[in-house]
Amino acid sequence: MVARTSTTWPRIARAGVFCANILGAQQGDLCRGFAVSGADKFAGVAYDAAPVSGSPRLAGAPAWVDCTIHAVHTGGDHLIVVGRVDALGTVDDGPGDPLLFHRGRFGRLSD
Repeated sequence: MVARTSTTWPRIARAGVFCANILGAQQGDLCRGFAVSGADKFAGVAYDAAPVSGSPRLAGAPAWVDCTIHAVHTGGDHLIVVGRVDALGTVDDGPGDPLLFHRGRFGRLSD
């Protein structure tokens, strides 16, 4: 989901592709950096090209999903972007637990 006011979204929409990076539980600061409006989100962030789209695949992310935009739906003040998965993968030595965000804060899975 992307805010309708996003300055990044028009570039992604033109490209027609994106890579969803699944962050690890210890990557909250990286998440916050990408949530800041108007900032250079990739300043100081290591990444390489996802195998199909060439979109940024973040170093250290435990998993990634390389996609082509399939559909975009209106969802209030956001757009719901549906991607067709072209490739995906995990990093064996990445952080174990995923980063979760719920009700305005980061959380963890529990048994």
